[in-house]
Amino acid sequence: MGELLPARKQRLIFIDLMRGIAALWMIETHVVNAFLNYHYQSGWFFNLISISNGYVAVGFVFCAGSGFWIAASRKTDEYKRFTPALWTYLRRLGFILAAAYWAHFPEFSFWRIIRSTPEQILAIMQCDVLHCIVFSSIIALTLVIILPKKVPFTWIYALMSVMFFFATPLAWASDPLAYLPVFPATLFTNQPISPFPLFPWSGYFFAGAAITGWFMQSADQKRFAKRLLLVGLGLPVILFIIKDLPFTYPGWQDWWIASPSHSLFRASGAALLFGLLFLTEGFFNKIPRVTDVLRLCGQESLFIYLLQGMLIYGSVANVGVKHFLPTIVTPLEIVILTSALIAVCYSLAHIWNTYKNHDALRARRTIALLSILFIVVFMLVPAN
Repeated sequence: MGELLPARKQRLIFIDLMRGIAALWMIETHVVNAFLNYHYQSGWFFNLISISNGYVAVGFVFCAGSGFWIAASRKTDEYKRFTPALWTYLRRLGFILAAAYWAHFPEFSFWRIIRSTPEQILAIMQCDVLHCIVFSSIIALTLVIILPKKVPFTWIYALMSVMFFFATPLAWASDPLAYLPVFPATLFTNQPISPFPLFPWSGYFFAGAAITGWFMQSADQKRFAKRLLLVGLGLPVILFIIKDLPFTYPGWQDWWIASPSHSLFRASGAALLFGLLFLTEGFFNKIPRVTDVLRLCGQESLFIYLLQGMLIYGSVANVGVKHFLPTIVTPLEIVILTSALIAVCYSLAHIWNTYKNHDALRARRTIALLSILFIVVFMLVPAN
């Protein structure tokens, strides 16, 4: 079993909650990374925060895999027949990819961009979270289109996840820039060039797709979630205990960076949250205001991702808070700044969500017109 059967019609509130938690958690992570004074970047509490912040991008990519499985299971036949549903999905991926590259433009001018230095080109072409999600989605979609519908996709995606995790040390050691053009080499090159290369990050996407597939097709979803909870609690402990054993697999000694064990450690955390949120949906139903906030943030996670990046770091279209605020911020000020940014991001996301739900066609036209305006100005700004 595990083929792409149509997903049963049910409200998957907990996946929106998981995505919403990741969106808000991401703001805290970026504020800490951008502003916290280095004097406070030590000690057990900071280390705990640092480890927990490492799950933010994992959660984002994992949820993207979950969303892909749900959509693909409902539209498999449409995708295979190349109906408008496929082109709509590809258009959305194209928009996300364009936004991802735009976020790294050093100049708001096409003529300046084409004169970029090699270092600037690497920065523009780096693989970030959105790039990883888009290219992982394309790989997963290609498999859906070319493979028979009865193929056990859950197991295929699970194997893909393991492959990305265990091939990471080999991919990084191969130095892709030495034998590939800048693109696609940056998709496989590790930090500091690409913060989220496909190895290992696509593994979290396929883990999300596989686990969601097993969950959706389970006859007893509550029992499955409990088992997932046990695995999510037990596996990280085991992996952390054995991390210092003298294994010779490439990357094992570099546990916090390239080790497949560390990737499984993080994936277990995402699976744990997946199961926990499903089992606690009843609790969230008792706090509707909090639930509504998290759900909306989950539904508008792309909007929040782009907005918080512009607010914190700035972009070619605006100056961010980092331009004005030096890195001398205390923990209390971090809390205040994070709260303020969350409030702004939620408020604007709520406005956009309301507008989109009220008139979806007009919202799409707004995006199209803004995109056209951007392209026109981008092409008109001279090199000098």
